[in-house]
Amino acid sequence: MTQVSKIVTQKDVATLAGVSRSVVSYVLNGGPRSVAPETRRRVLEAIEALGYHPNKYAQRLKLGSCSAKRCMGIIVSGRSFGFLEHASYNSILSGLFEEAHKVHQEIRLFSCFESLTDPVFFNKNIHPDEVSSLVLILPQIITSMPDHQKLLSQIAERIKNVVCLGEPIKGWPSVNYDHALAAQQAVEHLIHLGHQRIAYLGVSDGRLTGYKQTLKKHGLAYEENLVELPALTTMSVSSYQLTEKLLQVNPRPTALFIACDEIAISAMAAIHDHSLSIPRDISFSSIGNTKLAGIIRPSLTTVNVPYREIASQAMQLLLTLQDGRKNEAESIYVPTELVIRESCGAKQ
Repeated sequence: MTQVSKIVTQKDVATLAGVSRSVVSYVLNGGPRSVAPETRRRVLEAIEALGYHPNKYAQRLKLGSCSAKRCMGIIVSGRSFGFLEHASYNSILSGLFEEAHKVHQEIRLFSCFESLTDPVFFNKNIHPDEVSSLVLILPQIITSMPDHQKLLSQIAERIKNVVCLGEPIKGWPSVNYDHALAAQQAVEHLIHLGHQRIAYLGVSDGRLTGYKQTLKKHGLAYEENLVELPALTTMSVSSYQLTEKLLQVNPRPTALFIACDEIAISAMAAIHDHSLSIPRDISFSSIGNTKLAGIIRPSLTTVNVPYREIASQAMQLLLTLQDGRKNEAESIYVPTELVIRESCGAKQ
């Protein structure tokens, strides 16, 4: 595991790699001269082994710039998930930037988790001279990635103040909404309208758990052929195709509960392309209440998740950690509520 207790210099890296100090500089700065792949590999291995990090603290003091105490980083789940394509997470991001601006926090780092596997990138950016705190978004997906345990342990060694947006990991505090409760709110509305064959389209997390629990609570059977889990990496396409698959179930479900608005919109397209009407032929409920939910026709009945409030709570939690006022990790759950629109109707 990377050690960070002693100050490591470029000279130390050069000695371990068996190269000159200038070659180390070329690798770190990407030039001005090229470095042979084998030489670069040796330098990178030496950097990782020694935990080298350029000491910029003295430079900041000379320049009079802000200290790292008021600087934070944001790490998102991964490139393969297509994080920035999801409206809900864009709302969280914009909220984080707004909240950071209000309290004079500088967001110095924004990166995908996979980038941390590069030792040069990791040692340069995940360091208390650079940031005093980190926000990890979608940590439950991060924990499915290779070598995540090693990277998370290295983060914990270097950065004291870490907040998760999503399920908590490594004992770090988290801000989230209760996925199971949100699912219950959406599914119970469909049940109250008389629907008994309610399909689920979404991810296997608390929302699926809440769906199962609500069916059981109302004496309805859980049927595996009414549950489809789209691939995270191709969510829009696979959601459309899986909706078509659900339409082939006999007897056909009269309602669909969908894990998020983005999936719901793809599913609605499949319903329309099969010449079916929403909500006359099939009712929809979802989770998120993103802007598109109120714009599409029919407008989408969905559980409102206050994404800006999640961002605000995360920033307040980071501030208390930075100021040393929060010694124990905690989980904060923001409230959710059902927003009834046009996509739900009584069972015909």
